[in-house]
Amino acid sequence: MAVNGIIEIHNLSFFRGNRAIFKDIDVSIAAGKITAIMGPSGTGKTTLLQLIGGQLQPHCGAVQLFGQNIAQLNRKQLNQLRGRMGVLFQSGALFTDLTVFENVAFPLREHTQLNDQQLHDRVLLKLEAVGLRGARDLRPSHLSGGMARRVALARAVALEPEIILYDEPFAGQDPIAMAVLQRLIKGLNDEMQLTSVLVSHDIAEACAIADRVILLGEGRVLAHDTPEALQTSTDPAVRQFMHGEADGVIPFHFPAPPLAAELLCSNASAADKQGGLL
Repeated sequence: MAVNGIIEIHNLSFFRGNRAIFKDIDVSIAAGKITAIMGPSGTGKTTLLQLIGGQLQPHCGAVQLFGQNIAQLNRKQLNQLRGRMGVLFQSGALFTDLTVFENVAFPLREHTQLNDQQLHDRVLLKLEAVGLRGARDLRPSHLSGGMARRVALARAVALEPEIILYDEPFAGQDPIAMAVLQRLIKGLNDEMQLTSVLVSHDIAEACAIADRVILLGEGRVLAHDTPEALQTSTDPAVRQFMHGEADGVIPFHFPAPPLAAELLCSNASAADKQGGLL
C-alpha cells in the first residue's frame, strides 16, 4: 500500500452501536502542514483524532502513521509510536497538585533519561516558547484558562514530537487567548517542523493558520482542500458549514410528519375520545 502522507487513512469505517460514524473514508495528511478537521457537531471530529492517536480502533480499514498500521502494533510498539506524537486535550488535563514546571517535566521524567540539569533546561525552554517561564512555580488553579492551555501545549511538545494532535484548542478562550494560541500553534509548527492536526469548531481561527481543511459530515469526507477553496465552494453542504447558514443540507427541523397532518390527527383523536366519554 503506497504511503504519501505522514498520516494515511484508507477505507476506514467506524461504528457506535448500529450508527456509522464513518463509512469507508480515505484521508491523507501531509508532513509539515497544519490540517484542521472541522464539521458540524456530532460528525466524529474528535473520534477521528482518537483513531489517529490509536485510542480507538477502526472496524474496517486502516490508519497508518509513519507507514505503520497502528491496529497491527502491539502495546510496546504503539507506545513507542505515541512517543513521536504530542496531544493537547481540550480540557488541558494538567495535574492540579503539580506546579507548572512539574507538569511540563512529567513526560520527560517518564519517557527520557535526561539528567536533572538537562530536564530543567528543556522545561524552561518549552515554557519560554509559550511565554510562561515566569509562571513555573504556580499551580494550575492560579492560571487563567488561556495560560493553562499554553502550559498544556508546552507539555505536549516537551518530548519534541513529530506530530501534535489538538482537540478544540480554541474552545472557551477569549479573543486575546485565541490569538496567542493561533500564533503559538503556527510558530511551533514551523520552528519544530511539526505536523499539526487540529479539531476545531472555530472556522475563522482554524482557517487562518491551516494549510488544509478536512470537512466531515454524514459519515464521510465532504471536502479536503485549502481554506480558501472551501470558502468559495459551491457545494451546498460545504457552503452551509463554512458560512454558518442555519438551514440547508443539514436541516433546521428534525425529521417529522407535516405539522398540519399531525394536528388534524391529534384533534380527531381527541374528538373521538370525547365522544366516547359522552
